[in-house]
Amino acid sequence: MRIMCTGRLDPAITARAFKKGLDGLLIIGCYFGDCHYISGNYQAKAKLDVARRLYEYVGMNPERLAFRQCSSGEASVFVKIVTEFTEKIKELGPLGAGGDRLESPLLIKKLETAEAVLAGEKIRWVIGKRAPFLKTGNMYGEVFTEHEFRRAADMIIVEETEVQEILAGLRDGARSVKDLAASFSMPVEKVFRHILALKRKGFVVPERIVGRSPLYTLAPKEV
Repeated sequence: MRIMCTGRLDPAITARAFKKGLDGLLIIGCYFGDCHYISGNYQAKAKLDVARRLYEYVGMNPERLAFRQCSSGEASVFVKIVTEFTEKIKELGPLGAGGDRLESPLLIKKLETAEAVLAGEKIRWVIGKRAPFLKTGNMYGEVFTEHEFRRAADMIIVEETEVQEILAGLRDGARSVKDLAASFSMPVEKVFRHILALKRKGFVVPERIVGRSPLYTLAPKEV
């Protein structure tokens, strides 16, 4: 798939590709400093770094997604990159095989969550803030180290994955906090905090009370 610049790559597309059964995805762009769009390849690397960390968290081997660089005049380098990546994917085997922590059916379900996370506003905000946070700092002038930024990104990845799993669980019908916590192996207190935040944002609403437990469901979409 050819795009004008690797910086135009939507990271959610990578999850969609793996959901369709792709065993490996290789993105090849120009060298840093040689981008016609100045910072496109830096943006691509930031997006794919976050995507790889997310995939590792949900159970997929992050080596199935790779970002490599070469110039248009380096045919031999291009061949070498593609050959090495192909061999690596053959070594890992099909998606959901021994190279991943989860088997295919469950991994595909996790990739649906990953796609929703990568398409979400918070992850896109994190990706967009990587360069300024590392160079000029946040609104308070605090400059992040690479390690600090990755740690913050990892925390957001975990939080957004949990939120998307809860939303996916509610699509099947109204459920209690305890039920959701048991389904996704999360502490009840954490699920409750997520539910309260989603309720404040208008994403979920209480439907009814069974016994002493409120059941929550997705808020109806406005027409």
